[in-house]
Amino acid sequence: MKVKKGLDLKSTVLSKVTRRSLVIGLIMAAWVNFWPVYASLVLHSTRADHAHLSVALLIPYLFLLVGNLFLKGRSLSPSELLIVCCIGIVAACMQGEWLSNYLLEALTMPHYFASAENRWGELLLPHLPGWAVVNDRTAVTHFYEGLPPGEAFPWRLWIAPLFWWGTFLGAILGVNLCLSVILRKQWVAHERLSFPVARALLELTGVSGTRGTLSSLVRSRFFLVGFAITFLMICWFMLTWFYVAVPPPPILSGNFASKLLPLARGFPPFQLRFSILTLVFGYFTNLEVLFSIWFFHLLAIVQAGVFNRIGLEVGSVDPWGSFHAAVGWQSFGGMIVFVGWGLWIARSHLRDVFRKAFKGDDRVDDTGELMSYRTSVWMMLGCSAYLLLWLKSAGMAWGPIFAFYFATLVLYLGLARIMVESGLIFLRGPITAQAFTWHLFGVLGMGPGSAVILTLTNAFACDAKTFAMTPMAHVPRLGMEINSRFRKVLAPGVMLGALIGAVTAMGFILYYGYYVMGSYNFGTVSFRGIGALNLAGFNQLAVGRIQAGTMGTSWDRIGFLGIGAAFTGLLFYLRYRFPGFPLHPIGFTISASAPLRNTTLTIFMVWALKTIVLRLGGLERYRKLTPLFLGMMVAYMAGTAIGVVVDWIWFHGQGHMIHVAW
Repeated sequence: MKVKKGLDLKSTVLSKVTRRSLVIGLIMAAWVNFWPVYASLVLHSTRADHAHLSVALLIPYLFLLVGNLFLKGRSLSPSELLIVCCIGIVAACMQGEWLSNYLLEALTMPHYFASAENRWGELLLPHLPGWAVVNDRTAVTHFYEGLPPGEAFPWRLWIAPLFWWGTFLGAILGVNLCLSVILRKQWVAHERLSFPVARALLELTGVSGTRGTLSSLVRSRFFLVGFAITFLMICWFMLTWFYVAVPPPPILSGNFASKLLPLARGFPPFQLRFSILTLVFGYFTNLEVLFSIWFFHLLAIVQAGVFNRIGLEVGSVDPWGSFHAAVGWQSFGGMIVFVGWGLWIARSHLRDVFRKAFKGDDRVDDTGELMSYRTSVWMMLGCSAYLLLWLKSAGMAWGPIFAFYFATLVLYLGLARIMVESGLIFLRGPITAQAFTWHLFGVLGMGPGSAVILTLTNAFACDAKTFAMTPMAHVPRLGMEINSRFRKVLAPGVMLGALIGAVTAMGFILYYGYYVMGSYNFGTVSFRGIGALNLAGFNQLAVGRIQAGTMGTSWDRIGFLGIGAAFTGLLFYLRYRFPGFPLHPIGFTISASAPLRNTTLTIFMVWALKTIVLRLGGLERYRKLTPLFLGMMVAYMAGTAIGVVVDWIWFHGQGHMIHVAW
């Protein structure tokens, strides 16, 4: 009897703990979407939608960690804090150019910007299904310019597109979650990938059964030094907002701190810019990965310069792609092999997963996963089928659908694994899945209907990033450090948090667009018809290419894709044939992406610093310096938060950016 009462009491305590962490996590999901949208669109202050690990989460999460130190008897355990972190890290992808800006722009822009001059009414609008966009010009005009007094919100026109896009995006999140669960054991237990971002978060939060991780860090001399240097630099930068005579610091000054180092005629200049967050997470990255990233970037600059000098061209670059089209397609060929090789070496694990899912093999243990393998596999297959049917119903042909889905899967898995191994939080793919499909088929091969719907999928292109796949890949890894009794709440908690986050961000934008100021007045390119999704997307790509009607398969780009695939295969062979081979294929797959241009200098610096530390002081000195970098990260978050508050009080609507793109 006493045993039963004890078990009941323990179950009650666990239930209360789970409810508490879920409630806080869902509140966090709403907050990490509200404050960045308000700061960016209304204050015109720091944006929080650039990085794969968003400052939208990091800032409130670090304040939660600090506040938790003073709760004492009622403090959240590391397991509860990690549940909040996992929910927030995915929910933060619902705001800004991760989702809300691009999606609402795609739903409204076609009918608002259509004119006799651009011929959208003739070449574009007939191919757009009514359930996928808001197809009433008056309703979208009021969204961009404000609702007249006495007019009601046009709910009827918004319900269908928001519902169908919601199911589509929910299916993408479902596939991403399932892939993360399926590959968790392979990446963590078998390959022992480094997960630099997860390691940094665990250094701050702790794991199940530990206490006071942050309180221990703040007593470290190195932590205080890192915090002081970074925080004082940010304060110096904020001082220039009030006094013009004060010179800005050499870093943290946005584009003013960016310098170009010209190399030679025809060669892309080398970008000189320092990134604190790249430095912090780079410290937790393997040396060979760091070396390969900056080495292959320099090689890409040289290759692009040589091609420019000899006149070798394959056409212009596509939106959100690499700085040179040939190098970008070459890198994407490398990413295909990179992803394919990763799945090949995981074949034994994947065989176990599918055997458990289809045959219920008891020899395969999945009790510690966030979801069972059976649930993960069937959910992934069901969501994938829905995505394909959704695109088919919208008007795409089967060939472009499968090509687009293949390229999207490669980019999602590729960028997720790159972030898992490198810790790069400013990251893009070498090309987009849309660009791959465009040049594989052309207008002649896919037809105008497929071309228009393909361009409409830029609604979740996420600036050539991934729709929540990179943070989702960290959820199972962080989940392994949570008390095993709590893990099963993570999957539904993350999905519910994403829904709450999306409703918060898009609800705010719709309200301000219709009732406050009109979305055209937000001051961002997303709602002013000058961004890549509008002109380069619908106008320059879909409408322009449909009107020309001559674009077919781009065999020259396909050729460079094959060259990149072969070279990456050679790199893998050399790594396995010679264990000390220093070049990692990761660097080749992203060598010409735009964010890398702005972070390569920092990556080189952290590589050089870490090399010196390990050679002179060994692992012991390396571990002792860890608090220095964590102090820099905490100071960066605290300073950025204070900067938003300063803009709110003194510079409302004319704010400043501390945290900028890349």
